[in-house]
Amino acid sequence: MAEQVGQAGQAAAQPVMEMFAEAGREAMAVWGRVHLRFHNPWLAAGFGIGAFYLANKALTMLAVRRAVERRDPDNPDQPADPQVGEGVREGSLLVPVIFYSQLGYQYFTSILSGPFLKACLQTELEKVGYKEPIDVSVEKWELPNLPEGGAGPLMGMMGEERVLGWLAELQISEKASIPSTAAGDSGIPEDVSSEAGVSTVASWEDVEEEEKAGPSQHQQPPAQATPTAQQAELQEGPLKGRRAGLLQHKDSSTAQTWLEAYSCLERGEAMLTRGGYQEGEGVEHLLEGLVLMEFGAPGDVNTFLYHQSWLHLDRPKLNQLTSTQLQVNPGSTTYLLIQALQLPNGHSRQQAINHVIDVVLQHGETDPMYKHLAYMYCALGYTIWQTTRQPAPALSAFASAVMHKSDHLPTLFFTAVCSKGVSVPQAIRQFHHYIHTAPTDHQWVPLAHYLLVTLFGQQDPSVHRDRILHHYNMAQQADRNRLPGFGPVPSGTTDPARRVYEQVLAQPHK
Repeated sequence: MAEQVGQAGQAAAQPVMEMFAEAGREAMAVWGRVHLRFHNPWLAAGFGIGAFYLANKALTMLAVRRAVERRDPDNPDQPADPQVGEGVREGSLLVPVIFYSQLGYQYFTSILSGPFLKACLQTELEKVGYKEPIDVSVEKWELPNLPEGGAGPLMGMMGEERVLGWLAELQISEKASIPSTAAGDSGIPEDVSSEAGVSTVASWEDVEEEEKAGPSQHQQPPAQATPTAQQAELQEGPLKGRRAGLLQHKDSSTAQTWLEAYSCLERGEAMLTRGGYQEGEGVEHLLEGLVLMEFGAPGDVNTFLYHQSWLHLDRPKLNQLTSTQLQVNPGSTTYLLIQALQLPNGHSRQQAINHVIDVVLQHGETDPMYKHLAYMYCALGYTIWQTTRQPAPALSAFASAVMHKSDHLPTLFFTAVCSKGVSVPQAIRQFHHYIHTAPTDHQWVPLAHYLLVTLFGQQDPSVHRDRILHHYNMAQQADRNRLPGFGPVPSGTTDPARRVYEQVLAQPHK
């Protein structure tokens, strides 16, 4: 697994020779450097990463190189860019990082600005025996024409496209197929317009401002995982009506996942309400259900928890229970997560989810939320994207999610969405990866096909005529065959695709 994560990062980079050719370099001169400092805020001096390094120098540096460096596999004689240098200082572990080009620097600042670098370092160090959480900081920038202490923004559109492509590539590379931390964890969602509490009102209007729409409204009813389908249909519960429609499609893996999610949500609701919101055991089941439904946007979470057509929980009582439990145990990740997910998109939500992730990593695999790290990283990436519209830190978070679950469908989908404004070919490749990974009846498959039609239309429609016709037909078929509770794709997405389709049909076929 250690090789897989390291190779995933290596596979993310396009050939380094291509980078240097673009920069007009034949000699490998040093462009700049910086120092990374790793330390453990929870351990006393002498027991942290510095002490581990002294006892395991070769393994520690191997882990750091796998997390930081990017190398061209077809040109092994070329140095990695960025490259971890020699001259490591001990104590809290100060490591030099060398850039041979501006693109190497840009890549490094991109993974540094999001959670990927820290998450990847944590994963790599765990594989060589260091299980404690780490913090990462930078110092001693040595960069041409840039002020000391400032990483600065990505420079130049070509460089930005290349770097964002590398980050997105982490989700696609076959070498990134890292085993899931837990079967069935999923990840993140969309905002729900819940005016009427309709079955699946997850619109994505704020994800794509220019389209004013988004992922196909998904609302499938999950019900029972343990009893038979017939028993589940007869069971009482707030989601009984939603279960009934999906029971006719029990051979569908997507329907089964949603039935299991509904079972978790109803179990959590029953434990909370019967216990008078005095016992917190039911909160874990609520989170399991949200994870299985791949919903993590604040609109989705609050609709499913509190809307009268869903669980209709008592918000003040659940908030009081959460506050009481966190006063007793401030490190309870179950309550930290349920609290963070209800916050509106913004920096506070971003910080809250980041805090939950840090505490989970501090606790390690014994934490009940550890198996949901992919979900949390994906929710973090979505929140970053909604809050800042900066693709680099969002893609960094999505790359961290893939480290924990390589086929995490919301991550693959949102990676494609983030890539749209940066590189059309990259976004096309990402949507293809999502479609080929997802079940055919997954909630966002119709949307992905329609978006591919529009993206191909932005290139040369005559060249991509067959692809446009194929994806438009597939989108319509998937939309017609959607599971009960999955709303149709919004017109803000279907209308542009239809115009491209009609334009292609009107052209004479050569």
